[in-house]
Amino acid sequence: MDSKELKRLNELKLQSGLSYDRALAKRNALEKAHSRMVVVYNEHIFRADAHTINLVSTLKDNHDTFFVLDTNQNPVEIKDATKFLEILIDRNQEALNAYHQLTKSLEKRDD
Repeated sequence: MDSKELKRLNELKLQSGLSYDRALAKRNALEKAHSRMVVVYNEHIFRADAHTINLVSTLKDNHDTFFVLDTNQNPVEIKDATKFLEILIDRNQEALNAYHQLTKSLEKRDD
């Protein structure tokens, strides 16, 4: 192998390593965002994800009080749907904003 091929091989190894590190950092940031979406409400644990937000929003539009399942599959009566929905949306947006900031910092680091 001549020096030109060796140099090219080293460049490819470096690029591969950087690509792996970037993917790993992004995956870790996403896991961190998911963990930040955990909400405790009425002594039950919920995830402030799009599914839960949409479910609560839909039920809120049709009922004053209703039941939803927490993350442990326990039924929980929601009496103040407006407040619960506000908590879910706030937590969701906090987590996604933090994730967005982390991914932007990863992009800047790559430049």
